[in-house]
Amino acid sequence: MHSIFSRISRPGLPCAALLLAFCAQTASAETPTRPYKVEVWARVLFDTQGRVAEYALVDEAQYPAQFAENVKERVAKAKIDPPQEDGKPATLRTGVRLDFRVTPKEEDGGSVKMVGLSMGPMPTKRYFPKFPKDIHKSGGWEGEVQALCTVGSEGLCTTIAVTALPGIPESVRRYAKVSLEGWTFEPQRLNDKPIEGEYQFRLHMNTMHSKPEDFRQDKFQKILNSR
Repeated sequence: MHSIFSRISRPGLPCAALLLAFCAQTASAETPTRPYKVEVWARVLFDTQGRVAEYALVDEAQYPAQFAENVKERVAKAKIDPPQEDGKPATLRTGVRLDFRVTPKEEDGGSVKMVGLSMGPMPTKRYFPKFPKDIHKSGGWEGEVQALCTVGSEGLCTTIAVTALPGIPESVRRYAKVSLEGWTFEPQRLNDKPIEGEYQFRLHMNTMHSKPEDFRQDKFQKILNSR
């Protein structure tokens, strides 16, 4: 089976000011006080030259128009080393993920920084079970749990490898694994045939909260809904 998960070469993405301006307009709404991550996804078809042939921003209508247009312009200019099939360059349909870190501030809406751009299978369903009850019995801690999901051609995790720093409760590791077991994905497609890929999952947790910091799009969505 093929496995494709890599960084993408692209020009700079000077769209943070657009998103920050939008955040400043909605600063009066209820927003998080701690930094959080926003994922923006695009569906992209790369041709046999590694150039973008088709692209679409997922949930485009939910984003500020200028921000969405800027992201699309940059995605359109992305380029990869074309994958191979039987020794020949192949087309690749894939999800492209752009990661932003939002740091809220009451006085000016905060700051936005692009912190990553990668490609891989795109989540279509995210599942998070009930948070482990025993977490507060394990003493104070804070850290990040990371998991690597191997996504099969059916769009499900076939294997899940969870890693975390020493001291993080075992129940939290299980929480991350059980979560990913309930996720579904759009698998990548090589020459229009579904292939195996990888999805990297990170979740920041600590005993200061009754539930984990969930860096999904939900918090950002609250800002957008307050327009």
